[in-house]
Amino acid sequence: MIGSVVAVFSFEWKRALTLPRKAWWLVLAAFPVFIAGLVRFTAVNHENGPEGLWRHLSTWLLFALVPMLVAMLGTLLWTTPAISSELERRSWVYLAVRPHGATAVLLGKYLAAVTWVIPPALVGLTIAVPLTGTGDSWRVWRALSGLVFLSCPAYAAIYLLLGVIFPRRAMVVAVAYTLVFELVVSFIPAVINKMTVQYRLRALAANWCDLNVFNTRESGAMALIGTEPPWHHIVTLVCLTFVLVAAAVVVLRAREFSSSADSDT
Repeated sequence: MIGSVVAVFSFEWKRALTLPRKAWWLVLAAFPVFIAGLVRFTAVNHENGPEGLWRHLSTWLLFALVPMLVAMLGTLLWTTPAISSELERRSWVYLAVRPHGATAVLLGKYLAAVTWVIPPALVGLTIAVPLTGTGDSWRVWRALSGLVFLSCPAYAAIYLLLGVIFPRRAMVVAVAYTLVFELVVSFIPAVINKMTVQYRLRALAANWCDLNVFNTRESGAMALIGTEPPWHHIVTLVCLTFVLVAAAVVVLRAREFSSSADSDT
């Protein structure tokens, strides 16, 4: 089965080396660079303000652009249609009858999506960090790079499971989940926000980048960042990723898919 997963992974990467997908790769890499450069060169009066405040704001900007938006957008577009694309091409029946064929396709596409999104995120981050003028560029780059390696597999696992459960409406459900949970619920100062990936990444960013200006009880940020140690968030994200991928495999093997246009199962 490992050989089949590797074969699917290689095939997906070869198929990704087309002009449209290369252009999309460049768009993902250039997006944080463009936004960071625009903010940097239009904020002409930031030198007259508090230097520490600008450093914190620019770090949060990089966090929002790369481990958050680039990771979510890239994995959403790559991972969510993993099953629906095969159903639309009428190739699912040929994959399903092979021993572990469906599982190999699912895992191979997941690995291809993760490894495809991480490089443009790192390239964009590497160029954007100097543009923002953060105080300790190396520390910020190292911290946010670590978050990229945590966020891409986690988000890809979420979208993979959603794509398996809702193959016909995968993109709609994935976008709805992103807007409701990762962009709204994660900022609700309650226990429910701890169920989101965004909460874990935000807490790690605040700790690794030493963003103490927001980590105060007076600012109310404790409910948004939490008090757990960094290792707790890392273990949670890693375990969540493995559990979601395993759940996607279980759901895939337990249900039957139809290639008819009017049915989800």
